[in-house]
Amino acid sequence: MGVFTKFGVRLLLALVLLCSCSIGYESDIDYSLMPVKQGDKWGYINAKGEYIINPQFDGANVFTDNGLARVWVGDKCGFINKKCEYVIAPQYSSATDFFEGKAWTVKPKGAPVLIDTKGRSCFTLKNVRTVYNYSGGLAVVVDDNEMFRAINTAGETVFELSGPAFVTNFVDGLAAVQNMDRLFGYVDKNGKAVINSQFYGADFFLNGKAIVRADDMYGVVNKEGKYVINPQFAEMQQDYNKFLIKIGEQYGWCDERGKIIINPQFENAFPFFGANLAAIKMGEQWGYVNKEGKITVNPQFQFALPFIGKVAWVKSADKWGLIDEDGKFVVNPQFNDVLCSYRLFIPVRNYVVSEYFDVEGIISWINMMLDGNKVDGMTVTQTTISGFRKKYNLGEKGVSVEKKYSRDMSYEIYANGTFYENVSDGWWGTTTKQLPNARLDYVTIQLKLKDNENTRPLYDAVINALGGNNGKRGSGQYVKVKASPGIVTIYVSDKQIKDILNDNLGWSNY
Repeated sequence: MGVFTKFGVRLLLALVLLCSCSIGYESDIDYSLMPVKQGDKWGYINAKGEYIINPQFDGANVFTDNGLARVWVGDKCGFINKKCEYVIAPQYSSATDFFEGKAWTVKPKGAPVLIDTKGRSCFTLKNVRTVYNYSGGLAVVVDDNEMFRAINTAGETVFELSGPAFVTNFVDGLAAVQNMDRLFGYVDKNGKAVINSQFYGADFFLNGKAIVRADDMYGVVNKEGKYVINPQFAEMQQDYNKFLIKIGEQYGWCDERGKIIINPQFENAFPFFGANLAAIKMGEQWGYVNKEGKITVNPQFQFALPFIGKVAWVKSADKWGLIDEDGKFVVNPQFNDVLCSYRLFIPVRNYVVSEYFDVEGIISWINMMLDGNKVDGMTVTQTTISGFRKKYNLGEKGVSVEKKYSRDMSYEIYANGTFYENVSDGWWGTTTKQLPNARLDYVTIQLKLKDNENTRPLYDAVINALGGNNGKRGSGQYVKVKASPGIVTIYVSDKQIKDILNDNLGWSNY
């Protein structure tokens, strides 16, 4: 929920009935089957508590209206239909649910791939780090340099964000963003700022209204950025035609104009979300109130979740069951856990993180660095140490520079040679004297990898690109290469490298 995650507990809802949210956000969740956990496995029950799909999965998610649910077998996830048939076999290390008919998937060591409900690949994004689900026809992606952009359903960039971050998807035509000063505002689907960044927090728009934070208090603005409820509450959450609010340490409700309609008196609460009753906490127990604020189901449960239609999940004696609006169990507490989805009630942000290690891109960069018998544009043995220091803006004693290539790799360039000499101090000893005009013998490029498992594939690609781990290239350049988990080291010069023993080259597991 963006900046509002501290509001109560993050809902995990799996409730009965196929329905749509009544707060202006159309849900695509199908609750005719509900994921439940018994023992250490997940299965699916119907509204009567009967197993339709026996417990067999290591993880299970809700069904969406396309008839698919994401499930886990071991550490891989795939998608099943309501007959418990795999439509898309477990093969992904991570995946989103389906949104607008598409889901993002990542295979082990792979890049994000967008798939359709048949599991067919639409396209792959290699040069990204994180990808969020589609919403309103656009998806937000983040690259290795932490730059945000919005892409369309063909994977084409619609616009790049000038500030540091998106904080919501596009909902109700707008997305909340944060600028370089860490202030929040809103952009439309063309990237145009429609509400200038001015808030200390901002959530998604629904029904033309959004909750924002000014200083330490929350209020509500319309799409012109004008306050319809002045900042005055410690917390707020959208709730159809009203808002769940917090004043001091107590929760209650206000209407669309900010007028209190249920006095703050509860230790915690969930919104009504269009139902007749809302879950509230008094003392250590949970119960339910109606829209007039009257307690209709006395606090008696360890935990209680919002109603969907006429039923709600509650926890009693460490087990989950379903109750009706009178507080009577329609499915007795018997399940270890229930998996639910906030997605029924509010727009959520699903995402995957790329596992792709761009060996091809790194090799291309190395070839560029070593182009024309040079290293980063330097003819090694014709470059003085002072010239090396000037090139990389080093101090008077610097002999190396470290840079970030990507989130997966950094690299360090070392100058190697004799850059000092000992001379008499005029008495009985010696002192060290710099030799600013001394030339380099060779350069070391050390590639430092975040994930050790990426080292061997990169090393193999490097020696293939350079023609081996010890020799003279066609350009006349001499190279030597060694590697161990986490580090690939390349020694380069335009003359033979005598200081590096051949026995130290190649791959080492240490």
